[in-house]
Amino acid sequence: MQNALTKLKNDPTLFAEQLLNFKPFPYQKRLLNDQSKRIVACMARQTGKTTTIAAKAIHFAYTNPNTTTLIISPSLRQSMIMFDKIQTLTTQNQLLAKSITRKTHTIIQLTNNSQIIALPCSENLLRGYTAQLAICDEAAFIPEKTITQIIFPMLSTTNGTATFLSTPWDKNHFFYRAFLNPTYSIHKIKSKECPLITPEFLEEMKQNMTHEAYQMEYEAEFIEALNSYFPQELIRKTVEQAQKLGLELHTNLEQDFPKGKYYAGIDFGKLQDHSALAVVKIEDNTIKLFYMHEFPLETPYTQVIGHLARANEKFHFQKVLIDQTGVGEPILEEIRNQNVNCAEGLKFTAETKEELLTNLKILMEQQKLAIPYHRRLCEQINEQQYAYNKSGHLQFSHPPNSHDDMLWSLALAVKASKTDVQPKLWVVSKIGRGKMKLQQLRKKLVKHQTTGVTR
Repeated sequence: MQNALTKLKNDPTLFAEQLLNFKPFPYQKRLLNDQSKRIVACMARQTGKTTTIAAKAIHFAYTNPNTTTLIISPSLRQSMIMFDKIQTLTTQNQLLAKSITRKTHTIIQLTNNSQIIALPCSENLLRGYTAQLAICDEAAFIPEKTITQIIFPMLSTTNGTATFLSTPWDKNHFFYRAFLNPTYSIHKIKSKECPLITPEFLEEMKQNMTHEAYQMEYEAEFIEALNSYFPQELIRKTVEQAQKLGLELHTNLEQDFPKGKYYAGIDFGKLQDHSALAVVKIEDNTIKLFYMHEFPLETPYTQVIGHLARANEKFHFQKVLIDQTGVGEPILEEIRNQNVNCAEGLKFTAETKEELLTNLKILMEQQKLAIPYHRRLCEQINEQQYAYNKSGHLQFSHPPNSHDDMLWSLALAVKASKTDVQPKLWVVSKIGRGKMKLQQLRKKLVKHQTTGVTR
């Protein structure tokens, strides 16, 4: 019996196969059995990184008493994906399940005094922990400062292990430099290495995606299109802005939301496109993406309108801006019939698109927009391409077989939020030198309050 337990402790693959009913592929075995103190796993889509690292975390916690394993991601929602996988794998085995002494939404504690904890990328929540194993999921979106000043120090007194895993993103980040670090154990895994993914599927994806997107998602390459209007680094910094504020993206309407000024943008999809709803909130001079919902393809407009009406009941929108291109006045009228009286339509033209995305980019550069981590949204923003027409104006497009509905719903919501009258300061000259009469000043102030325009 003792010999069998020793084998399970020393062989993570054997542990996964016999206790977790997980049969790893060769590249997953290499990752499971890697005992290095610094592991970097740059993994393509659908290669099983979540299951593999979840199994690695379970093996570590069960075979190393009095240890703490932390699951850290750009958002709590992302951390919970791996934590839920850990819960599923442990509870399906009676022996492992009996060893759990406490289980909450984010914590598993074991009879050997080890624990596994899921955390968001929040400096306040991360500080104070000492860990033996830190797993950084989607590490390309975890701020460098968090990694170098919080995560590494929590491992310093335990000689702990750090595992960084992610699909690629921009090169100006710790994850890319770690990927090139010769002292780290590097795992680069392409989708074609997974036996479950057929060559036919990969060929289909190659036809359906841009070259850059395919290389990044399925070949695990760090790459970016030269004509991307929103660079990957800028998008990541906007996500980091949300992390600093402790902002999480909501995806469920059936909950209570804090009071505040909320604005919405909705992009109605056509036959080949999704519809999408974005809700932003203005707080502390920052526009925060608060809620996002992308509807399945071919969702009837009636359902989209019903969802918007329910969202209005929860958020009490100040203004809703709707892409009216192609859907016409009847859709806007029906939305208003559902008591969304603050809805206004906007037809997409080259000029309005330029205004919407230019405004969005400026806010991102000024760090006045915070976007919680949402990989698909980040990809849609990055895939938006630009060119100049003969008059020098910007023209935007997204690659064939890609989508940009969430981007445009976000741009519309941000545009809606900019309707607030901005404070204005008047400097009045000294009495006796071209003074402005008090009555004239009052008239200007009234005009500014009612129209937002002064001369």
